[in-house]
Amino acid sequence: INKKYPNIRVVDVQYGDGDEYKSINVAKSLVQAHPNIKGIFGCSNACAVGIGTAIREMNKVGKIVGIGYDSGKLQKDFVRNGVLAGSISQDPIGIGYKVVEAAIKVSNGEDVESFIDTGFKWYDKSNMDDEDIAPLLYE
Repeated sequence: INKKYPNIRVVDVQYGDGDEYKSINVAKSLVQAHPNIKGIFGCSNACAVGIGTAIREMNKVGKIVGIGYDSGKLQKDFVRNGVLAGSISQDPIGIGYKVVEAAIKVSNGEDVESFIDTGFKWYDKSNMDDEDIAPLLYE
């Protein structure tokens, strides 16, 4: 997939359609089709919960690295219990700040960038209760 990590490749892209149960089946199918798979990324809370459930039900905790996006009670539980290695969270505080900042600039007749990075945070069981991470994670 890239020159820095030549032994890492994407084996498949599947969609859970924002549905936890579909995501469980997609993750299980990926593991069955690729028994040596090392990791799975879920791009939403529902996908991450589906991946965590599949990893747990297939007894693959510690054998497959699951990474999620966003948060939610079940996803946070999977991270806290080591079923998922961690997740990436949006930064709603940063989003709010950047929106107000851009609105003020526009109201003053200033130009704003067409793309504004509002930030994100990586969290895992070692930092998810930290004061700069915990407020970003919803139940």
